[in-house]
Amino acid sequence: MTIEEMYQKLLEEARNPDHEMYDAYRSAIISDIDEVLEDMSKEAHDAVLPFNFKERMDYILSRPYQYHSIIQLKALHDEFRKKYASYRIRKRT
Repeated sequence: MTIEEMYQKLLEEARNPDHEMYDAYRSAIISDIDEVLEDMSKEAHDAVLPFNFKERMDYILSRPYQYHSIIQLKALHDEFRKKYASYRIRKRT
């Protein structure tokens, strides 16, 4: 199941999300981000990580299985993907 499919399933069951599905969703997003960051220098991390990433992840980890955590995970992943794409384009020139 893709990250997007997991997100849709979690939203459908937002009042009582499947904990295993949520854990898999969170792990997939974190793995995706970590995989990209592994190939980059530490200095470049600030260029691709979303604004106040650490604080937002702390919020998500302190409130698992809640609707706002699901939404925040999606937002972080989307922002990360956009910033990473922008970073790659700027590095080509």
